[in-house]
Amino acid sequence: MKYTLPLLLLSSALQLLACGGSAEQRTPAPPPQSTAIPPAPERAVRTPGAAPADTVAPGTGAAAGKPEARPGAGAPAKTGAASGPKKDIAKMDDAEMTETSKSTPPLAVANPRSFQNGFADMHKLDSSLTLDIRYATTNNFTKAKIYDCPRCLLRTEAAEALLKAHRALQRQGLGLKLFDCYRPRPYQQRLWDKVPDPDYVTPPVQGSMHSRGAAVDLTIVDAGGNELDMGTPYDFFGREAHFDYGRLPAKVLANRRLLRKTMLDAGFEGIRTEWWHFSYRKKAFPFSDFVWDCH
Repeated sequence: MKYTLPLLLLSSALQLLACGGSAEQRTPAPPPQSTAIPPAPERAVRTPGAAPADTVAPGTGAAAGKPEARPGAGAPAKTGAASGPKKDIAKMDDAEMTETSKSTPPLAVANPRSFQNGFADMHKLDSSLTLDIRYATTNNFTKAKIYDCPRCLLRTEAAEALLKAHRALQRQGLGLKLFDCYRPRPYQQRLWDKVPDPDYVTPPVQGSMHSRGAAVDLTIVDAGGNELDMGTPYDFFGREAHFDYGRLPAKVLANRRLLRKTMLDAGFEGIRTEWWHFSYRKKAFPFSDFVWDCH
């Protein structure tokens, strides 16, 4: 028995050596590290000049949880005309108007001598048009001569449309008689100086469609040059001159309807209070100070 204990100790030591162990506590080896490069932490990408991530530009909807644009992605492409209310032509500034009136219509190419500064001389284009430019005489509601001499000028597109209306009436043995066309702003100022009342004259600072070269005052004449009965004279300021005034003879109402339909078909629009006034609305034009030559 005296050798039993040493033998047991020797046997235990041999077993430890066989298993790779040792009498001392061994520190376990660390697990092998992966050779893959770990992904870089995500960082917010900011466009130069953009608001910080904790602020939201009005209308972007970022605060509502909508996904942000990816770095490098531009603004969405426009797919059509901008939405919103239509521009009021009478309130558009000269820069906008000029941008919309750059094209040259075929009429100007075919009749170059009838055009000056982007305006067409209606009588040179078609001498069968009857002219009675009242503001070049004292036979108007101001009883004063406003224009230095009688001319009827219109923007080229409006001129083409007016010829279309005139020729439509000619096929019925009728035609157009013109009372007023383009009114330069200096002449609009003269008119305002005589009658400074916005109920009757458009203030020069506000501008008139006449001063854009897009409005015309007119009536219909028969083959003999006689005016058709429209119920009131030109420039009559009363309810009877309103297009929708119905207490007039049937023939007068029919004449007014013929005039309005002819002008609408040609691209003009009328107003309620003056049966004679029509404006070309298919294109916008700037105000003009150009005054025609009387020589």
